[in-house]
This record gives sequence, structure tokens and C-alpha cells, in this order.
Amino acid sequence: MAYYVREPLKGMPALSVRRPTINEFFLSSYTLSIYNGCEFGCPYCDSWVYSERPLNETIRVPVDLAEHLTAELAGVDQGDLIAITALSDPYQPAEQTYRLTRQTLQILADQQRPTLVMTKSPLILEDIALLQRINEQSLALVVTTLLTVDQHMASRLEGKAPAPAVRLDMLAELKRAGIPVGVAFVPIMPYVNDTNSNIRSVLRAAADAGVDFVIWDYLHLANERHRVRINEILARLGSYPVSYYRDIYGDQAIVNSRYRHDRDTVVMDRCNGLGLETRVPQHIFAGKLAPHNEAALILKHAAFRDRVAGRDQMAELHRQLADQVYTKQMVIDELRRSPLANEVRKLIAAK
Repeated sequence: MAYYVREPLKGMPALSVRRPTINEFFLSSYTLSIYNGCEFGCPYCDSWVYSERPLNETIRVPVDLAEHLTAELAGVDQGDLIAITALSDPYQPAEQTYRLTRQTLQILADQQRPTLVMTKSPLILEDIALLQRINEQSLALVVTTLLTVDQHMASRLEGKAPAPAVRLDMLAELKRAGIPVGVAFVPIMPYVNDTNSNIRSVLRAAADAGVDFVIWDYLHLANERHRVRINEILARLGSYPVSYYRDIYGDQAIVNSRYRHDRDTVVMDRCNGLGLETRVPQHIFAGKLAPHNEAALILKHAAFRDRVAGRDQMAELHRQLADQVYTKQMVIDELRRSPLANEVRKLIAAK
């Protein structure tokens, strides 16, 4: 059982600093973590890296979050999307008592701020009206993580979180309410949920739920403590020699390029076969974000497709251009090298 501790932010900001590069997965310039700590405590989560104590032991409840957020939003561009993701689930059990996420959505709705919420909990369905209001005024999206649809595997990977079937039903209901929804196949864990069979079943379930897009990324091994935690997961799932991950990660925090390309290709091909978008499609956010943000996302998404297709030089060009456009430091000569030059120019000129 988690302990809830009510405490003010004590001078800490509610919002992150503005990102130096736009988040291509969540369209965001800022992130916001409602609670500190997460009762779900999924052992693969990066949040464990930032906590000396167990992530799901103590949940800190920032009782003055709404006041801080209202003040900080005065300095945030209206076209910058705020992603409620960060280091804990905004609809973990504490939300039933404190309703800080609901308060946050109310503020974002009142100020017509584009918003994305990432959660595993169907408790979000109680706030559909607020999400609809935000989406009508600007943009609201909801994303859930889905590592597998095998309940036996899910119970071992994230036993305290709502079941995969519950999350898929949640997305389907949000979709019927007119809210754009997506699945984050995150993290893909080598030798755990990266098989062709699991990839097919996850993506088929996403397609059946009618999601608007799928994103994916790979397990991040930020430090040795996290590696030990992941090894414990592997030991619960089967007999996995340490060398299995050493071959894929070496001494790095991320998977090697050969493994990434292989799995990216499999996931991309399956998405194409199911008609699933592999990033948030432009028609969802077109005209709803700052023009420089929209243009940067178009370039970032192109860079992703370039990389999967093996067009490494074009991928690097589009990544660099995305950062230049986002920070309004675009180099015209560089932009001319991109087939997206005219589209980017039109977007920026329309501001």
C-alpha cells in the first residue's frame, strides 16, 4: 500500500522548462507531472532511476499545483502543447481522492491549451467532458502504453496497472467521444515483448480499438541500478543469460542501431499492413499548434520515416531542420535541400 503525503511544491515549478527540441511522440513543448511517485510502479519505468526509494512506496500530492500552474501558464505560448506524462500516471489511485488531474484539465480547458494525457487508467473516462472541451477549443489527445495483450505476461511486467484489455476499451470509448487516441508500444524489451508474434498481436489490438496512431520506443537502461532491476524482471520471466542484453546494449543506455533497425522495420511493416499511422498524423494537429511547432513535427516525423527506410543523411537533415525551425533559427540554404521545403515555408509564413 502506498503512503500519500500532501505537501506544497515549495518553490518548485509545476511545468518543465520548455523543451529544446519538440517531442516527436507527444507533440509537446512542456511536460507536467501531477503526482510525485506512482502507485502502479511498473518495474521497467524510467521513473525508478530518479528515486532512491521504491517508486510506488510514497505518493507526494502537490496540493498547490493548480495555483502554480495558473501562474506559470502566463509565460507559455498558446501554441505550445503540454503533455501530462512525465514520471507518474496522472490517473493512478490517488486521483480518486485528490482530483489534481481534473483540476489541471479544468485550467487547461479554461485557457484553451493544447494537451496530451498519457495514462493506463480508465479513471480518465470520468473526465471525458473536459477532454472534449479542450479538443473543441484547441487539441486534446490521450495515449496509453501497451506492451502486450497477453494478460499472463502483463501481470508479470506491470501487475498493479489496469489490464491491457481495460486500456483498449478505454481508448475505444474515448475515440467514440471524439478524442484522438494512440497506443504507445513502449518500451519494447528485447527477448520479452519484441517477438514478431507479440508485435502482431499488440498492433492488431490497437487497430481493432480504432486508434489514430501508434508510437514505439525501446527499453532505456539509464544506469546500473536500472539494469539490475531489468535483470530481475528477466529472471521472473524465464532463463535469460546476462549476455543477451550485453549483445544488444553493450555499455550503452540504448539498443544498438542494428537491433533498432530490425525491429523498427518489423513494426513499421505491420503498421502499414493494418493501416495504422506510425506517429500522430498531421491532420490531427494541423492549425492547432504554433506554426513553427507544426513544421518541426512534420520534419521530425519525416526524419523518423527516413531513418527506418535507411535514408540516414536525409534523416539527419530533417532532424537538424526540425530543431532549427522549432527554435526559429532556420537556415534557408539547408531547408532547400529538403523535399518538404515548400510545405515548411508555407506553414511558417501563415503565422
